Amino acid sequence: MKGLFLCIGITLSIPTTFACAPLSPNDVFIARVKSVQKINSINHTKFKLQHPDFVFKNLLSKIISPRPKEWMSDFPIKTIKTNDLIMGLAYPSNHNTSQKYQIVSLALLDCKENTISIDLPIAPFTAWNRRIKGCNNESSIRLLDGFLEHDESFYLKKLHQKYPTCEALFSAYPK
Repeated sequence: MKGLFLCIGITLSIPTTFACAPLSPNDVFIARVKSVQKINSINHTKFKLQHPDFVFKNLLSKIISPRPKEWMSDFPIKTIKTNDLIMGLAYPSNHNTSQKYQIVSLALLDCKENTISIDLPIAPFTAWNRRIKGCNNESSIRLLDGFLEHDESFYLKKLHQKYPTCEALFSAYPK
């Protein structure tokens, strides 16, 4: 009987956990903002990005994945402007047209004294919250903290390995 309740409990918790964690580190991109255009609706925004790169995808995935041509969001953009270096979470908005990407959230990316830092996301997004061990969209969830496997410090270390200096980061994403 205990086994039955355990199976039921696990079965019921899996969809909840994965429903709030549809994004993966493969959905993390870095880019330089070329332009931000508000669309007719209240919160929709179209972006033109320079040098977009899904930084945690492996080389094979980068080669076989089509390059995104369109970037859209459905949250208000007030603090992002042309030439800002950003990090975001995005996924193909329609699997039939995989060159159109939906941005879930964005944060400004900075580097000083060879230390990369990421601001708080400008739009809350639904993700795994380690503090409460559950799913929610608190504004305190950092952009790289919503994944199940690792927290933001792990991914910042990976970024630092890829871009050991501010010069390396800024030359990969020039203005």
